[in-house]
Amino acid sequence: MIFALDVGNTNIVLGVFSSEYRLLHSWRIATDNTKTEDELYVIIRNFFVDKNIKFEDFNGVVISSVVPRMMFALKLLSKKYFKKDPIIVTAGINTGIKVPAPYSSKLGSDRVVDIVGAKVSNYLPAIVVDFGTATTFDCVDSDMNYRGGIICPGMNVSAEALYTKAAKLPRVEFAAVDTSLGMDTTSQMQAGLFYGFLGQFENIIKHLKKDLDQEYCVVLTGGLSKFIARYSSLVDIVDEDLTLKGIIELYKLNKDV
Repeated sequence: MIFALDVGNTNIVLGVFSSEYRLLHSWRIATDNTKTEDELYVIIRNFFVDKNIKFEDFNGVVISSVVPRMMFALKLLSKKYFKKDPIIVTAGINTGIKVPAPYSSKLGSDRVVDIVGAKVSNYLPAIVVDFGTATTFDCVDSDMNYRGGIICPGMNVSAEALYTKAAKLPRVEFAAVDTSLGMDTTSQMQAGLFYGFLGQFENIIKHLKKDLDQEYCVVLTGGLSKFIARYSSLVDIVDEDLTLKGIIELYKLNKDV
């Protein structure tokens, strides 16, 4: 089996794949860059016990992380408990993505796994939108040429900023609203977040499609992807396993390098 870790700023997705690269199990935990390799081991061990999985069952480990402070603990976790040197996802490994110079080394691992996931899922050409701590848009053609992208603040980041930076505003849950005419502080904040992010998403997609030279499939992944898809006609596909698909494909491409 192969163990995959997709480490984001908010959550870590853990995936167990068979030797035939089929996803068997996945879990999501909160990102905490203060945890040691031993603390991570305890968390993962509890998941494994529930599924009757042993650490010695694994042939490899692959890690994609946008949290540099966790890399030391993640590498130790792999070597100490899985007894494996992990494959680390970066723009410098074999990805198949063609990024023009001088940007070829600057594409983040989270964007890399999304693009590769779209490739193996036969979604290309695609605009891949990942709703995480940041909302990212990546445009890739059928030949894996990277055409460019956009980075925006994530929905939860924006909601939390209102709460922390404005003394009298409460913390509110992101939710759909029936009207833009909010009558109290909470409903007005929810209307601003809902219509603001829905409008941002649709406006960016329209501008990207205008600048691209052919029709691109709009593929969503990440925590709020289903929510946006429910209210926008511009979404073609929602794939919550896109990042894990990309990570395991990158493992296959680089395991013998």
